[in-house]
Amino acid sequence: MWYTFQYTTFAYSNLKLSTTKLKKDGTLLAYIRVKNTGIRAGDEVVQLYVRHSKSKVEHPIIELKGFQRVALKPGETKTVQIPVKAGSLAWWNEKEGGWQLEPGPINILIGASSADIRLQTSIDILP
Repeated sequence: MWYTFQYTTFAYSNLKLSTTKLKKDGTLLAYIRVKNTGIRAGDEVVQLYVRHSKSKVEHPIIELKGFQRVALKPGETKTVQIPVKAGSLAWWNEKEGGWQLEPGPINILIGASSADIRLQTSIDILP
């Protein structure tokens, strides 16, 4: 006899950031509401990606910068917090021999995976 198991589903909403202007020594906190919309308890791993939209150097299309696992009962909602340090957004400058944080806009993308982005916004890196 074969059994089919149905996993639960999750809805993301209400993305809020602690700041939209990030200093080079600062930390960004992203807050995301996650609701278990299914009939079973389950764990979800909420992932935060960034996209360097107007960079002068080449970056990956999107980069994972943080994640948080949350356990939810059916119908339960929790707010997940994901911190991102400005230094983690820097790139290695071979000419200068050091890490460089480029000023300008960065897109913040929230999802269950890089192929399942559900919320997004942007911030500015200050010079």
